Amino acid sequence: MVALGVGLSSSSIAQPFDKTSSPSDWSVQAKVDPNQLITVRLRNKTNQTLVYALANDNSQRLAPGKTEEFLVRVGRQPEETSTILINTPENTYPLIYSFQVVPKNILTVEINSTSADNPSQKRTIYIDEGGKVYSF
Repeated sequence: MVALGVGLSSSSIAQPFDKTSSPSDWSVQAKVDPNQLITVRLRNKTNQTLVYALANDNSQRLAPGKTEEFLVRVGRQPEETSTILINTPENTYPLIYSFQVVPKNILTVEINSTSADNPSQKRTIYIDEGGKVYSF
């Protein structure tokens, strides 16, 4: 596990989000506890190698079918947020994400391929200071 920098409270029930909807760029996709460390679990469901990184950090590779975890932290100030960038090495493969928050403040992100004309394509995950998770 790589330590980066975010959290969810003691709820013991997973919080799935509707994977069939097409939220706008700034619709809340999930909610984590900003007062705790957040474990981000990326699951690559594509047949492409992905690259991911926190903004201003070195990128890591995620092979097809693999899962990677890292820790993030957010604060109470607007600038204390977390941005996670996910793409293919050449930025040419359209992606979509589905989110689930499970106990112990684990944010699971399933990354799937989609068609190039899908308006819900994603490249970035943003966690704000209140623990709200967005994708765009």
